[in-house]
Amino acid sequence: MSNGRIWLLSFVSTVCLTSSAQGQDPLAAYPENYKVLLENDRVRVLDFQLKTGAKEALHSHPTHVVYVLTGFKIRFTFPDGHMAIRETKDGDVLFSEAVTHASENIGSSDAHGILIEMKGAPHEMTSTEQLLTAVTFITGKQGKEEELQGELLALSAPTRAEPGSITYDLYQSAERPNEFMRFEVWRDAQALEAHKVTPHLKASFQKRQEQGWMTEITLWKRVPADQ
Repeated sequence: MSNGRIWLLSFVSTVCLTSSAQGQDPLAAYPENYKVLLENDRVRVLDFQLKTGAKEALHSHPTHVVYVLTGFKIRFTFPDGHMAIRETKDGDVLFSEAVTHASENIGSSDAHGILIEMKGAPHEMTSTEQLLTAVTFITGKQGKEEELQGELLALSAPTRAEPGSITYDLYQSAERPNEFMRFEVWRDAQALEAHKVTPHLKASFQKRQEQGWMTEITLWKRVPADQ
């Protein structure tokens, strides 16, 4: 491993172990569209509205349920660039796994519904000895950094929604833009093993092999300060 990579790992480890993973929260980005009705350590219930013609840039939702108050027609754009249109009617109930997308109301009416976001199990009971850190280096082809970045970002929302995920952040080299680093903290080794067999990660690794992207995974255990 190069000296630059070792320095980067040391710096990111110091920063990330003192902070939790933060997604692109639509409530913070679009307070005019979302209103909190209820929040506790298990769920967040939001009243959401998206006016006709309105757009929202890429943002993330954990696993969630939507109760549609006013039917809508929304076009979603995902990090890899593909699009999907969802059309609903009043009273529909929708379920979705964790997702990152941009949205645009292309219908003739304002969208309105109740969004119930699920939260993972609390992490406060996890001991320092159980925590497992995974640092992954991914190298793509020069000139195609955006494609690789989009693929890696698409993993963030579904992975952060896993009950064993504590931190899951992506970094890009400031000197070599085709090199990325994923910094992960897991509740324990079992949580990481469960992550490895999730459909979203298996599909991503298959694509990495097809595209010739190189992946190097290293595992780390935190050393308690009193040792």
